[in-house]
Amino acid sequence: AGIEGAYVETVLKAMWEDGLKMDDPAVVAEVLAAAGLPAQALLEAAQTPEVKAELVAGTEAAAARGAFGVPTFFVGDEMFFGKERLGQVEEALAAA
Repeated sequence: AGIEGAYVETVLKAMWEDGLKMDDPAVVAEVLAAAGLPAQALLEAAQTPEVKAELVAGTEAAAARGAFGVPTFFVGDEMFFGKERLGQVEEALAAA
């Protein structure tokens, strides 16, 4: 629906920069609505079996690559864990 980028930016900022409790659906709804995103529709979609299956598959794939937390970034086979590693991620991308 073209809102993926806005969703990711909004949720990650709320979690990592603003320190909000993003495991609380009411907080998530408030954050999404404040960003102009369709909060109720997104929360409902997140509960569908298809989305839950994608979450499990993504989690399993990340664990298989060695990821153990969020945020984890991969540049090729090299893994970077933590937002404090973003500078290293940028350097690795520039060198790739």
